[in-house]
Amino acid sequence: MNNCVIHPEKRSFSECPFTGIMESAMAWKKFAEGQTPSTVKLDDVLYEVVPKGSQVLDFGCAWGRLVFELQEKGYNIIGFDINDKEIDIARKFSNESNKKYSAQVSFDVADALNLPYDNNSFDACIIQAFMTTLINPEHRWKVLDEAKRVLKDKGVLYMGEFGQTWENPKYKERYEKYFPITKERGTFIVTKDGTPNTPELYRVHHYTEKEMRELIEPRFNIDVFKKTIFTSYHGNKANGFIIVARK
Repeated sequence: MNNCVIHPEKRSFSECPFTGIMESAMAWKKFAEGQTPSTVKLDDVLYEVVPKGSQVLDFGCAWGRLVFELQEKGYNIIGFDINDKEIDIARKFSNESNKKYSAQVSFDVADALNLPYDNNSFDACIIQAFMTTLINPEHRWKVLDEAKRVLKDKGVLYMGEFGQTWENPKYKERYEKYFPITKERGTFIVTKDGTPNTPELYRVHHYTEKEMRELIEPRFNIDVFKKTIFTSYHGNKANGFIIVARK
């Protein structure tokens, strides 16, 4: 069973608004149940370094795709997201899955910048295509600080994040087109059908290897850092990084 303790002084989202909420939060809260983009697959290295039965925290779980996938494999997981609609549907799914599997899952509405969990609560944290959604550089530092805080000593940080893909003409065009707006190389606007003539859905940041290492290395010891290819929300192929690090 999940047994992580919520800080008593921290109220739930239903009782108070988020503090330190990221400026892009409202865009992600607009997605209807089961509609939050979730395309990046877990790398098998996760199963090699995190034993079954571990207590795992999934950052930005949406409707729980990864949570339920890992539950089937024997992991106890808490997933959190800022989108209360997605958490509602995840909780409904969990009512049945928790009856089916010995490993248990639960879901919280929470802010990654101010997690409602005690220090040293988790064996592993999964940050899968979540840092990509953080368009404020200061929030990237804060999220990793929070991940380190809630991880147990020697706990595992697993990350799968999009890398800058200048060799793909579509991404090169977006990086250059939106730089005057976003003021950061690699940060761009995603629209509903992938063209600039439709409404903005959200903004994302693709990282360089240097950016990722500078974020992680002051906080964690990196065990694995490998390059891969991810598929985006619109089906585009993009560079990606798989990272395994320890507190």
